[in-house]
Amino acid sequence: MSEKIMEKTIKDYLKEVKAKLPEWIKDKKEHKDILAELEEHIWSKAEELSETGHPTENSVKLAITHMGTPESIAKEYKRRGTPKVYITEEMWPLYTKVLLIVFSVIVAINIVTQIVLDLILGGEPFLEVLGSLIMAIQGGLVTSFIIISIVFVLLSMEGYFPEDFKSKKDLMKEKLLAETAEEKGWPTSQKTGKPLKPFIKPIGEIIGGGFLILIGCLVLFQPFLIDLMDVQFLILLRIFGALIVAEGALGLTRGIIGNRQPSTHQLIHIITIVVKLAPIPLLLILMNQPEIFPLLNWDDVTESFVNIGIAPEFYGIYRNIIVFLIVGSVLLLAEDMYKIFKLQNYKV
Repeated sequence: MSEKIMEKTIKDYLKEVKAKLPEWIKDKKEHKDILAELEEHIWSKAEELSETGHPTENSVKLAITHMGTPESIAKEYKRRGTPKVYITEEMWPLYTKVLLIVFSVIVAINIVTQIVLDLILGGEPFLEVLGSLIMAIQGGLVTSFIIISIVFVLLSMEGYFPEDFKSKKDLMKEKLLAETAEEKGWPTSQKTGKPLKPFIKPIGEIIGGGFLILIGCLVLFQPFLIDLMDVQFLILLRIFGALIVAEGALGLTRGIIGNRQPSTHQLIHIITIVVKLAPIPLLLILMNQPEIFPLLNWDDVTESFVNIGIAPEFYGIYRNIIVFLIVGSVLLLAEDMYKIFKLQNYKV
C-alpha cells in the first residue's frame, strides 16, 4: 500500500512540474524525457535519504523537497536565450520582422481605404484627408506595437526561440540548406551562423530591369498622342520616363553583377532610393497644376482622341490621388533600405 502512495505522490508532483514547464518543451515532446529523468532522480534520492536503504513515504517527500518546487524547475528551462531589453536576442530578429510586416500592412490598408472612400464620397480638402490618414496610421501603429511587444516579451520569458515555431519539415529544409551551402561555399551570417541563400535571382533582375527600360523608353519618347498633351506635362512625362529607364538600368546592373560584390549592390540600392525619390517634386508640380493633366476622350465625330482635361470639380480627388502616390513612393523605399541592411550579412 505504501508503494502505491509513494508512486501517487511522485506522479502528482510530476504532473505539477509538467503544468509549469514552458509550452515549447511540450510541443517538442521533450517533457517526457525531462519528467522521466526527474522521476529517476527522486527514487534515487529517496533511497539515499531513507534509513533502511529503501524508499519510504517520508524519504520520497524529502526527495521531492530536495528537487525544488515545480516553479523553480520550470524556471530553469525558461532561462533560455540572451536577454536584450526584455526580449531575447534570439527572438529580436523575428520581433522586428513581424513589426515591419504588420506596420506595412496597416499603412497600406489605411491608404487604400482612404482612396476608396475618397472616390466613393467625393473629394475632401487635402489637409483634412492627410490629417485623418496620419491619425489612423498612428493609432494602428501604436496599438500593434504595444500588442506585438507584449507577446514577444511573454514568449521570451517562456524561453521560446524562432525555430520552436517551425515544423519538422521546415527544420529538415534548413538542414538540407546548410548541407548545400557547405558544398557550394555560400557565406554564413555573422549573427546567426546560418548559411545565407543567394540574395538575388540574376535572371529575374535582368528581365525586370529590361522591362522597366522598355516602359521608360515608351514614356520618354512618347510615340502616341503627343500632339494632345500640354507642353509642360510632356516635359514632366519625359523626365518620369528617364527616371524609369534609370531604375531599370540599375536593376539590370544588379542582375549582371549577380550574387557577388555585396558592397556594390548596397551602393546601387542607395542610388535607386535617390531615383525613387526624384519623382516626388514632379508629382508636387502635377498636384498644384491639375489643368495640365490630359484627360483623353474618344470623339465619334472626328473618330479620334481629344483632350477634354479634368473638370475643376474633380480637382480635389485628383490632388488626393497624387498625395497617395507620393506616400506610396516613400513607402516603397523600405524595400531597398531593408536590402541594404540585409546585404551587410554577406560581407564576410
